[in-house]
Amino acid sequence: MEAAESPSELIRQANSAFVSEDYAEAAELYTKAIQIDDSKSEYYVNRAHALQKLERYTESKADAQKAIDLNPSDPKAYLRKGIACFHLQQYEEAQEAFQASSTHGGNDAGIRQWLTWTEEKLLRSKKTPVTIKHDWYQTESHVCVTVLAKNLSPDSVSVQFAPSTMMMKAKLPDGTDYELNLNLSFPIVPEQSSHTVMKTKVEIKMKKCDGIRWSSLEGQAPVNVKQIPVAIPELSAQPPVYPSSSAKKKNWDKIESEIKKEEAEEKPEGEAALNQLFQKIYGEGSDEIRRAMNKSFQESGGTVLSTNWNEVSKDKVTVKPPDGVEFKKWDE
Repeated sequence: MEAAESPSELIRQANSAFVSEDYAEAAELYTKAIQIDDSKSEYYVNRAHALQKLERYTESKADAQKAIDLNPSDPKAYLRKGIACFHLQQYEEAQEAFQASSTHGGNDAGIRQWLTWTEEKLLRSKKTPVTIKHDWYQTESHVCVTVLAKNLSPDSVSVQFAPSTMMMKAKLPDGTDYELNLNLSFPIVPEQSSHTVMKTKVEIKMKKCDGIRWSSLEGQAPVNVKQIPVAIPELSAQPPVYPSSSAKKKNWDKIESEIKKEEAEEKPEGEAALNQLFQKIYGEGSDEIRRAMNKSFQESGGTVLSTNWNEVSKDKVTVKPPDGVEFKKWDE
């Protein structure tokens, strides 16, 4: 019968797999070693590191804590716990772990960097929430909500429509989260509703189910709501006036016209313009162009974007960072 492998041999194999970036294999081998000998804190520290590479942070934190229980003076155990807590957004606990790692002789430079990142997260979470104002107006066919938030990235904004609700979520430029939830007075048509992200605001347009005048944006719908009257030039030269949450009367037809003009004139700049160009090429390109763009972007770490499938299909696309920039893999 073949003799069982020793924990030290399993650890050697696991370390080799880790160096080869086969983190799943490394974690499995560390587990086998622990099953034979669960008294070594370094075994748990090593597995915690492999689990972090696999983004299994809850399990990694448990391993780091087990290592601390076995050896309360191991700086690497506190470091692994701190990193796991950081990714779990448990910033106060992460800060305590990094400080403990430093106290027990951990790598000062690395720990200082993690402490800086953690303190930034804590400071950001304690900031006074930014007040974002919103207003609304309506036409015969749509209800429009304007959220006055500047410099939002389109990728950071999501809007979900339901027949009687609207929910907008966004990541603000300072890193804080914004959320707007509306319980609408009247039903809308979700599939015919949309939103547009501009430099100074987000415009949300919701299609009405019925051409009725909304007396309020939110709340319970009143009984006997009348249809919005259509302006008839022979009878009246004045356009219909629609209700708003503002006490001051506004010419919403004029405002809507100005908004449409602003949307038409607003052009993306810088990186946004470049992204729009890439999206246009990808959307209008052939299957080979799309494959070439996907393959070159993924294999080059985002440094190459090619549309030539004949070229990129022959071999793996290498990393080509900009001049003066050195490309390095992230290693915690």
